[in-house]
Amino acid sequence: MTERGTHLDHDSALLEDIPGRTIFEHSGALNMLVASDTTLLVVNSRFEEITGYSREEVEEKMSWTKIVHPDDLEMMLYNHRLRREKPALAVQNYEFRFITSQGEIKWGLLTGATLANGSRTLISVVDITPLKEKESALSRAESLYRDIVQKQKELITRVDPDLVLTFVNDAFCSYYGEKKEDILGRRITAHTPPEDLEKQRVYFASLTPENPNIEVDERTILHTGEIRWQHWEDTGIFDKTGKMIEMQSIGRDITDLCKTREKLDETIEKLRHAFGLSIEMAGKIIEVRDPFTAGHQRSVARVASAIAVLMGLKSDEVTAIELASLAHDVGKIHVPSEILSKPGVLQPAEWAIIRQHPVYSSEILKTLETPWDLAGITLQHHERYDGSGYPGGLAGEDIRIEARVLAVADVIEAMSSHRPYRSGFGIEIALDEIEAGMGKKYDPDAAGAALILFREKGFVI
Repeated sequence: MTERGTHLDHDSALLEDIPGRTIFEHSGALNMLVASDTTLLVVNSRFEEITGYSREEVEEKMSWTKIVHPDDLEMMLYNHRLRREKPALAVQNYEFRFITSQGEIKWGLLTGATLANGSRTLISVVDITPLKEKESALSRAESLYRDIVQKQKELITRVDPDLVLTFVNDAFCSYYGEKKEDILGRRITAHTPPEDLEKQRVYFASLTPENPNIEVDERTILHTGEIRWQHWEDTGIFDKTGKMIEMQSIGRDITDLCKTREKLDETIEKLRHAFGLSIEMAGKIIEVRDPFTAGHQRSVARVASAIAVLMGLKSDEVTAIELASLAHDVGKIHVPSEILSKPGVLQPAEWAIIRQHPVYSSEILKTLETPWDLAGITLQHHERYDGSGYPGGLAGEDIRIEARVLAVADVIEAMSSHRPYRSGFGIEIALDEIEAGMGKKYDPDAAGAALILFREKGFVI
């Protein structure tokens, strides 16, 4: 009989002790029959494939301890002994590292059982190296994520549906000067000034599955009692039924920015006041030559700013409209007083001079340094939405929105008021003109807002 034939006979004799001998060979796991002294008696082909050791090298020659990583050996020897002496105390399944014949370290999930005679142990090992590598990569990613979150200068929080804090990063703790364990479990509203609680409640209620991302500037109280400003970006996480599971938030301190805004607002208010005085002086000069112009400008400013607010324009745009309105006819100082005050119909040459006053107004306002392009607004206040205006014949969106609003207010005030050359038509005739020209001569939004302002809200010039 050949040497290999003798070996097979020997294997078969040993495998008589192993239930399911076919499974032992073909299960896909590294299977070993081990003696009580840790000697490998029989191994399957999967063992050879994964470890790189051949049957001839290991069977009845090598201890399984040779392939075990040194750091895991003590634990495995302990369990090997328990499986024989106190099986009830032995861990049935555990992970360990093993070393291939090429020195490569791999991970295995071991299941062991002592056979009936107690002298041999059947060990099955599943190679879980790919899984452990994925776990390691995931762990590194999670660790990196935690480091990024914890080291962010922004304040990062998570709260449950009851607005109880379930996570805060280091920046949040440092900002409020408190320990994480003291903060977690507390409602996020704990740092809100009492007078702001209702406003904050309404804000949180606006977070819905249809509107899951919202932002807010709000005040907060530090442990020192100092009140500061923060900007928060909040994201709601909802389940399939629309119920909020969690809110995740990123915030930052904007106190310095708010203070800068306050100073800027103060500066703008001073500029407005100074500009208003300048316009008032110019108005008084014009009033001597044309008593109707100065009062007209003040009335137009009231109407135009009210229309702009109703349209929802930005505060800077409203301010620009109001100031430009106060000065839109300042260029009439260059128009001869006999033309301004002339009763009756103006001649074509006289109209040509009148039609130049937006250009004159623009040139005068260019000499003033302000945060607003008042010169550009006044230059366009006689342009019309359909292109029929002057001096540039501009149309539609080519006319800046401030000038479109000013144009509507100018027409309403001019038509409803008396002039040297005609009686006033009254507010209803003026509004009829705006309604008839809405979307044609006049910007549809500005015209629509003007009609609501006077007819529904009862605005009075």
